[in-house]
Amino acid sequence: MKRLFIIPLIAISLLSVPGPRAGAQELMQSHHNPAVSLVDETLTYDIIYKWGFINKVAGYATLSLRNDGNLYRATLYGRNAPWANRIYMLRDTLYSTMTKQGLYPVKYVYIAHEEGKYKKDIVDFTRSGNEFSAECIRYKRPKNGAETTSSTIRLEASGMTVDMLSSFFYLRTLDFDNINVGESVTLNIFSGSKKEKLRITYRGKSSVELNGENVASYKINFTFTRKGKQSSAPITGWISADDRRIPLKVEGQLPVGKVRAIYTGPNP
Repeated sequence: MKRLFIIPLIAISLLSVPGPRAGAQELMQSHHNPAVSLVDETLTYDIIYKWGFINKVAGYATLSLRNDGNLYRATLYGRNAPWANRIYMLRDTLYSTMTKQGLYPVKYVYIAHEEGKYKKDIVDFTRSGNEFSAECIRYKRPKNGAETTSSTIRLEASGMTVDMLSSFFYLRTLDFDNINVGESVTLNIFSGSKKEKLRITYRGKSSVELNGENVASYKINFTFTRKGKQSSAPITGWISADDRRIPLKVEGQLPVGKVRAIYTGPNP
């Protein structure tokens, strides 16, 4: 459920995702849609948990983007609903700075407050052509009153590389109208402690019911892998089929129950 707060358009799914055909990565990376407009925005989401007769809002996520010269600055804040705090206290904040041209990540910060634990990741990116590297510093405190420790690693990758938050904006600019159903793109994704592969697979046009209305959307699957092994359950999301590409709804199966993330609208 944690990734729902990190990228509010995704939910855990048990569906498998077929591998991309040869050339699919290059095809999708060249299919950016110039009509997509990433504007200053603040979007809000309800995270809904369902298990048996339980069907309650378990958390909230707020995503914002601001233009800043040649850069975009994005923020994502996730928190539990009050009733869920009795089960597990969660407060996560993510910051990402990326270039407008190419949407290359520059800096990523992840701050987590969970059940008395504290963690802060700082990832500073460097790019040279198609090569990416990053210095990743992690600060960690296992419980209240404990000493905060730090560790540093360096990550390197060839090919398009993103962080957990900038990946969300990268996929919104893909030109889905000119991508075949089933085609995929694989990206490198850096965090404070590891490098993963993120595969995005286009599943075609669909519709999402929001507030009694059917909204045209594109359906996408996500799969995270690390060292050749799946590092989390596959994820599914729907984004609006207009020039805003707003994530509308996600849903999937947890080990116990089901979870959905629902777009609740702009919040100026």
